[in-house]
Amino acid sequence: MILKKEYAGKYVLFSFLSILAAGGNMGIVYLINRVVEGYFNNALGIPREYLFLFAIALLLFFICRTIAARGIIRFTQQVLRKTRMEMLEMVIRSGHSQVIKYKAKIFSALTRDADNVVMASANIVDIFTNSIVIFICFIYMGLLSWKLLCGMLIVLCFTLGIYFYSERKARKLFVAAMGYYDVFVRNINEILAGFKEISMERGKGVEIMEKHVRPAIHQNSDMNQRAQLRFLTNRIIGQLAFYFFIGTLLLFLGIWLGVDKSIVVRFIFLILYIWSPIETVVLLIPNLSQARISMQRINDLEANIRTFETEAPRQNIYLGFSEIVMSNIVYHYGQDENNADETPFGIGPINFRLLPGEIIFISGGNGSGKTTFMNILIGLCIPSGGEIYADEQLIRPTSLQDYHSLFAIVFNDFHLFEELYGVAEKDPVMVKQLLQLMDLEHKVSFNEGKFSTIHLSAGQRKRLALICAVLERKPVLVLDEFAADQDPHFKRKFYTEVLPFLKENAITVIAITHDDQYYYCADKLYKMEEGQLSIINPTHNFQTTAIGL
Repeated sequence: MILKKEYAGKYVLFSFLSILAAGGNMGIVYLINRVVEGYFNNALGIPREYLFLFAIALLLFFICRTIAARGIIRFTQQVLRKTRMEMLEMVIRSGHSQVIKYKAKIFSALTRDADNVVMASANIVDIFTNSIVIFICFIYMGLLSWKLLCGMLIVLCFTLGIYFYSERKARKLFVAAMGYYDVFVRNINEILAGFKEISMERGKGVEIMEKHVRPAIHQNSDMNQRAQLRFLTNRIIGQLAFYFFIGTLLLFLGIWLGVDKSIVVRFIFLILYIWSPIETVVLLIPNLSQARISMQRINDLEANIRTFETEAPRQNIYLGFSEIVMSNIVYHYGQDENNADETPFGIGPINFRLLPGEIIFISGGNGSGKTTFMNILIGLCIPSGGEIYADEQLIRPTSLQDYHSLFAIVFNDFHLFEELYGVAEKDPVMVKQLLQLMDLEHKVSFNEGKFSTIHLSAGQRKRLALICAVLERKPVLVLDEFAADQDPHFKRKFYTEVLPFLKENAITVIAITHDDQYYYCADKLYKMEEGQLSIINPTHNFQTTAIGL
């Protein structure tokens, strides 16, 4: 996802600049070694060309390293922005059930996982650059003394063997830690979403915290700590091994191998110099391990969500309809594995026909299947069986976006956005008329595409949500127990004035309601009972009040 072909040019550029910077760095080391060699050979003074080459090497290192570092910083932030936007666009295209199911993982992917992978993309350049420096130093060391180089490589291979053996175990700990992080995010969202209930009973929040959040934090911290300690232990072992090699080289190894003292000193200088690039590479490996895990998590999430992507971009917008038909619709909820013999609850078979301009009420007890029926009708849930037709066109998963353009919805558990999103024409005059109709003109104003406030009572917020839905200008308006949160005065106004206004303005309304005293306001009354939908003929008594839409 991150290391795409389109970024190859950037990686090549940064690598090239880093190699030039490494060349300048190595030029400085080479000149220092030549000066040290001159001291051992009793050379008289320092050649002037050394000063000139030293200045060029410093300048080359400074310019190339600065350009590369600045470029990498800009590049990583650009990739991070693009990565998050691509993931968010994928989420928005996805089906409702999948997003709800993977909500905690989506949050983690957009934050921590994206950060890990993008930062690793910059670390790759550092690893490549330092590897070039190490390789060049090895060549120079071999030219000084191949015997000492072999000895150092044996020590290096020993420490790297221990390191990579331990790194595999540390990676498993990182995987476990990220799993606990998902648990942490999920339960934090639970606390925030249910804070109204927690405010009334603090014990709920305390129990969630003690039962889920605290263990998740503890396990996440413990797993990360154990993984980091493994890498720290490996680092210390590596340092000890190199110090041991330097000590043995000074005390007897150089003499035993018959290596000249000046070469021994220059070799030790190179070891001390090369240790920094080696340590940099080693220290970046944990980041790459975390990035690889994050990359796998992002890919898995993309695969799960893309499997259920609802459609390509919207092709056909329904400005109206002649009929919507549900034929033999059946829906079953998932069966509990522990109760495999029990029949899972569901609805259907249901046959339903909606015509333009109708006001339809759906009644029924709690748990009878009203909301499930509504979610299937609007295309939020995919039925287990049966077909839905709009203007005789079969609605398929690939055409759900087109089908969704028929409906504006005010859910029972609605979310009220701070701005008026998804509305092309935000007519202030129309908004003002709707505010007056909803008795909100003295509490809310509309300016620059947004309402002055959304901090209102539950009933008033729902009225504001209804205004937003009406402004979408969609043919069908679906209301899930809208009047339940309204005071008696506005409840009567809703049924006797607002619904006739919607009908007069050619908006078809489907409302889930328990207010039997107002059933006469519907063209058709349906009752949902134990998953079965039946029609009841009401008495009609409409008084129309029109405001031009």
